[in-house]
Amino acid sequence: MAGCLLLCAVAQSGTQKDARVARDRLHPNNNRDHEDEAFLNAVGGVWPYVVVKSASGYDAATGHEAATGFLIDQCHVLTSMHVVYPEATVVNPALGKPVAFAVGQTERDKDRGALQGLRYLLQGTVVAHGGAVIVDHFVHDPDDDWAVIRLAGIVDDTITPMRIAAIDPAQLPAKMTLAAAGFPTDHRELRGDGFKLKDLWGSEGQLVDVTSVSATGAYIQTTIQTTPGSSGGPIYGDFDGRRHVAVGMVQGIRGNGIDVSADVPNIHVLFTPSTLAKVTAAEAQTPCP
Repeated sequence: MAGCLLLCAVAQSGTQKDARVARDRLHPNNNRDHEDEAFLNAVGGVWPYVVVKSASGYDAATGHEAATGFLIDQCHVLTSMHVVYPEATVVNPALGKPVAFAVGQTERDKDRGALQGLRYLLQGTVVAHGGAVIVDHFVHDPDDDWAVIRLAGIVDDTITPMRIAAIDPAQLPAKMTLAAAGFPTDHRELRGDGFKLKDLWGSEGQLVDVTSVSATGAYIQTTIQTTPGSSGGPIYGDFDGRRHVAVGMVQGIRGNGIDVSADVPNIHVLFTPSTLAKVTAAEAQTPCP
């Protein structure tokens, strides 16, 4: 396959049940099986521009226009390249682009003083990205669709960054269960002041295939249900006794993203040693303040 669509595909009528569920990162009793989802509080919203609060509050479109990213240390965020460079055609874009990131579930439902459900809003810049080529909103290199954001400030230690790792494909057997988390636009609650981002939505699915596209890059195909807005969210699982390890990122969908199967899987970046070496180098070259 030469590439895959961004998470902006036109929805189509489907028959499969939407099995995504809201993940409460603060209150386990609110989760379906009372799971502790605190590790997902590192997942937040990403905007490809600076987000500011005016006298009347945040622009109503802000909540709708967010995609997803996640902290990998206290000041660096990993997301999809196409999230921070959303133009129709993108080839080797310049670094230093101003962006924004909001993270941390708020305690109260009214979300006073928060960005529609997220506690911390920080501005940042893109300090590294993959070599994906985007033409007419089509990513020709889905394995290289990643970007690192360096935030202008530090997120305090009440939020633990996610663990990331490159996993040997032999540890990814077919039908292995993996999970994703993000902010799909079709599951954002519309309020009077915009689209609420308090609910983080998660989905589980099975691995269908691992596709190596070069000596250093690869992507995976799964039955995880993802839809527009989820791009940049972590793909994670349990490996060698380590829980909730992010081994990839949500990248693209087939059809509406919900009616997925082994024949019509969704697409995700797989973290290879080469990709993570570039991510780690970006962190070292742009240390936290």
